[in-house]
Amino acid sequence: MTAGLDESRHRARNLYDRGNYAMAERLFRPLAESGDSEAQYYLGETLLLRAYDYDNAIAWWRKAADQGHAGAQSNLGYMLTSGLGVEQNNDEAIRLFRLAAGKGHVEAQYNLGAMYDLGMSVRQDHGEAAAWFARAAESGSGPAKAILAYMYAHGEGVAKNVERARALYIEAAEAGEINAQYNLAIMYENGDGVPRNHSEALFWYQQAAELGQPNAQLCAATMYEEGLGAKRDLKTAAKFYEMAARNGSAEARTCLGALYAKGEGVQQDFAQAARLFRTAAEEGLPRAQNNLGALYDQGLGVDQDDGEAARWFRAAAEQGHSTAQFNLGQLLRKGLGVEQDFIAAYAWATLAADSGNHGGMILRSSMNEVMTRADIDRAKILARELRGKIRAVTEEG
Repeated sequence: MTAGLDESRHRARNLYDRGNYAMAERLFRPLAESGDSEAQYYLGETLLLRAYDYDNAIAWWRKAADQGHAGAQSNLGYMLTSGLGVEQNNDEAIRLFRLAAGKGHVEAQYNLGAMYDLGMSVRQDHGEAAAWFARAAESGSGPAKAILAYMYAHGEGVAKNVERARALYIEAAEAGEINAQYNLAIMYENGDGVPRNHSEALFWYQQAAELGQPNAQLCAATMYEEGLGAKRDLKTAAKFYEMAARNGSAEARTCLGALYAKGEGVQQDFAQAARLFRTAAEEGLPRAQNNLGALYDQGLGVDQDDGEAARWFRAAAEQGHSTAQFNLGQLLRKGLGVEQDFIAAYAWATLAADSGNHGGMILRSSMNEVMTRADIDRAKILARELRGKIRAVTEEG
C-alpha cells in the first residue's frame, strides 16, 4: 500500500515539475481525497498554477495544514497576509508561520521575520526579525541573506558588522538576488566598509540592471557615462538610461534626453530630447524643467516660445535650480516671455550667484549699472523672500 502511494506521488510530482498541471491534478486528486497531506498540498499548488483557483487551492491547503504540513501552513499564511482568495487575517497568518517555521520551513521563517520587521500583528522587533532571517539564511534563502545583510550593514536588530554584511550580500548576489546585487554595488562605489572599487560596483550594478532593478540601471548608466569602473561608453550608458526610463525613472529620462540633445551615444534628436524632458519635467524634476525651458528658448525640437521657456525656467528656479534661476533672470531683464522686471531679474540672478552660478554673477553685476540703489535694495529683499520660499519647498520635499 505504502509503495503504491509513493509511486503515485512520484508520478504526480514528476508531472507537476514538468509543468503538466492537468495530468498532475488527475493523479494528486484521489490521493488528496484519501487524506494524504502531501497530495493535498500539491493539489492546491496545481489548482492555483493551472487555473488561478484560489478558493479550492486554499481549501486543500487548509486540509493539509490541519494535518501539520509545513508547506501548506506557510502558503496559507501568505494568503492570509495578502488577502488573496481569503479575508486578510494577520493573526492567523502569524500562528501558521510559527508552526511552519518551527519545522524548518524556509519561506515561513522568512515571512515570520518580515512580520516582525514590519510590526504586522506583532510588536515590531528587529532583533526577532533578524533571528528568523538568520535561520532562513542558514537554510539557503537568498532573500533572507539579502535583508539580513542590510540589517548588518545598518546595525538594525543586530550589531553593525559591515564585513558580515558584505559576505551575505555576496552570497545573495551570486544567487541572483537583485537587491543584494544593488546594495553590494553601493558598498563598493562608496567604499562603505570595503575598499572603494568602481569596477566591482559597476559589475554588480550591471548584474542587477540586467535583471530589471531600476536604480541599478540608472547607476550603471551614470558610471558608463562618467567612465567610472570602465572606459567611457555613451552608447552603453544610453542603453541603461533607456531601460531605467522605461521603468519609470524621471532622472533617467532627463539624462537620456541630454544625450539626445547632444547626440552622444545616440543620434542627435531634439524632438526626442524634448519628449523625454517634458515627461520628467511634468513629474517636477528641476533639471528636466530647465532643459525643456532651454529647448523652448532656442526653438530646438519644439517651436520657439519665450513664454513656455519662462514657465519651465520658473518651475525649476522655484525648486532651487541655479541655472534655471539665471535663465529666468535673463528673460526678466529682457522682457522675453514675461513682463520686463529688473527687480525680479536681479533677485533671481542673486540666488543663482549665491549658488556659485557664474552667469548669475555676471548678470547681477551688469544690472548694478542700470538700477537705482533703491531698486537694488528692493531686489535684495525679494531675493531673501524667494530664498525662504525655496527653502520651505525643498525641506517639505
